[in-house]
Amino acid sequence: MIIDCAVYRDGVRESTEHDTGALEAAIAGLGDDDFLWIGVGNPRTDELERVAGTLGLHPLAVEDALEAHQRPKVERYPDHIFMTLRTVSYSDDDITTHEVNIFMGANFLLTVRHGGPDLKDARKAAETMIEPLSHGPTAALHAVVDSIVDRYEDVAAELEKDVEEVETSVFSNEFSNDSSRIYRLKRETLEFRRAVMPLRDPVERFATTSMPEDARPYFRDIADHLARAAEAIESIDKLLDNALNAHLAQLSVQQNEDMRKLTAGATIFAVPTAIAGIYGMNFVHMPELEWSFGYPMVIVAIAGICSYIYWRFKRSGWL
Repeated sequence: MIIDCAVYRDGVRESTEHDTGALEAAIAGLGDDDFLWIGVGNPRTDELERVAGTLGLHPLAVEDALEAHQRPKVERYPDHIFMTLRTVSYSDDDITTHEVNIFMGANFLLTVRHGGPDLKDARKAAETMIEPLSHGPTAALHAVVDSIVDRYEDVAAELEKDVEEVETSVFSNEFSNDSSRIYRLKRETLEFRRAVMPLRDPVERFATTSMPEDARPYFRDIADHLARAAEAIESIDKLLDNALNAHLAQLSVQQNEDMRKLTAGATIFAVPTAIAGIYGMNFVHMPELEWSFGYPMVIVAIAGICSYIYWRFKRSGWL
């Protein structure tokens, strides 16, 4: 259940055991500039409650961390901050999100992950920067949030490539079922928006007022990345709207073209149908019935009239 656990003294890692007793001993042995970084994955209720009891976490925050269906947010409690983020991955026109909950206190950082990619790379990257990590759990929080937000820009870039493919397909001469793919991409973009947009205001507060002065520039960098991801989402959504409107307009134009061709064809075939209908009424006294050239004359007349009608439709662009 505990994926990783370590004490950081002056930014240098000291691994600890992964049981509750070891956590209590590690917390008791923390100095003023030390902090404990715990990573938990897919915990059971009793497992997370034991860790929460050791760290003194608020029960409402623990309940939110267990439910794993939270909107991205930041909540402040008397002795710690609770933050919810969503990791985002993208493959085959499908956005997948998972939840990461973070508890940050004066001397600890606890991450609770429900599915999705692990946070090992974020921890390893943070451990290579000893000086920033010596600033305490705020630096660890920045490392986790930064790794998640950086992935937002990657997903936005992948989405933009697929939107370009849709645009190319919409304006090509080949028939394709673009409307279903556009709808699917719009639905996935909405899921992406739900992960990104609620996070902008809390991170902006981190960058301006909520964090220590020396940590604010780092969170301003995250805020910039979030802003770029949000702008990309807005751009993608508008491009998909335009692509859908263009696709529907092209379908309408194609239907009009088909209707004009059908109308022109029906008009051409109406001539022989009318003439054949007249001569098929079996009256005795009809012109040219006894004339040996009557039948060829009628055929030639039908061909001439149909050719003239075809020429007029072709000239007008209906065929």
